[in-house]
Amino acid sequence: MGRTFQFECPHCRYQARVSGGADGGLNCSIHTIYCRDCRELFDVYLRIRKKLSTEAPAKERPRQGLLSAGSSIPPVSLIEEPWPEFQRTRTRRPARQTVWEDKKAECPVSAIHRVQLWQEPGRCPRCGNFMEKNVFPYRRWD
Repeated sequence: MGRTFQFECPHCRYQARVSGGADGGLNCSIHTIYCRDCRELFDVYLRIRKKLSTEAPAKERPRQGLLSAGSSIPPVSLIEEPWPEFQRTRTRRPARQTVWEDKKAECPVSAIHRVQLWQEPGRCPRCGNFMEKNVFPYRRWD
């Protein structure tokens, strides 16, 4: 479970609410970065869990819910799954397949900015003094 802390520079009073390094949750992992061009600290996603797509592309996907002219509705006995809601409650659905997607650490303001990973205890991006961390987490995420 991820946590965000309040970091403050005692010299120039710069404040940032970031995790202070590497952190992760169930569906993502983040890291705090220092942008040399913005002179700010940011939390950015480095890994995100995504579902594998098993759907057909939009062109090949059959049109559902529309009957062509002259077609008739088949009787319930000819339909493969007449009551899919009832069967879903009795049988277990297959587990969702997921894959991790790695991302490059980049500034959220501009992708061409120069960034580096920042780890607590670290220096202030504005004046270079060490930043102080608040003891209590500011916010919990994921």
